[in-house]
Amino acid sequence: MPLLLVLSAGWLIPAQAQDASAPEGTRQSQKAARNQQKAIEKYQRAQLKAQLKAQRNADKKQQQAMKKYDKEQRKLLKNASLPAKHTS
Repeated sequence: MPLLLVLSAGWLIPAQAQDASAPEGTRQSQKAARNQQKAIEKYQRAQLKAQLKAQRNADKKQQQAMKKYDKEQRKLLKNASLPAKHTS
């Protein structure tokens, strides 16, 4: 009978140790999933930031082109309304 208790106690210890590592593995996998999700969100934020910056730059270039065109049109209108100079 004492031998049976020793053997059964010996079998219980590794089983408990295995059970303790199972939640640890679950925690690690959850932590890895959270870290991966964070990395994905960080990448998406960076992509959005780059996209917004590109849009701002494109808007700025278009605004500059419009100003340049308006200035040229004003200059042409001004020159058209002036009398022609005589070169004698």
